[in-house]
Amino acid sequence: MRIQTILMLTTVVLLNLTMVAACTKNASERRAASPTMSERISKEYVSGRVNDIGTKYVSIKENNGESRRVRVDDNTKMDLVAIGDNVNAYVSEEGYASTIQRVVD
Repeated sequence: MRIQTILMLTTVVLLNLTMVAACTKNASERRAASPTMSERISKEYVSGRVNDIGTKYVSIKENNGESRRVRVDDNTKMDLVAIGDNVNAYVSEEGYASTIQRVVD
């Protein structure tokens, strides 16, 4: 009986430690941007400086001076970006960004 209790407590402690280790990444780290090879080949990408960030879009001012708004949703992989950051956004034909990756100068 005593051995079973010790085994059960040990199991509970180990499960809790495993859960804590799995939950240490925040949402932005779990969604960190790294475009797949197929995204790089098949999707258009927009490169420039972030103008504006909304709940459903990111506005990017391209190097030619044009601003382009790309749509984002829960499936978009996105680095933690702020207004003024240089980014590459991999965009589908419908205008949805699958990945927005911060570019370090």
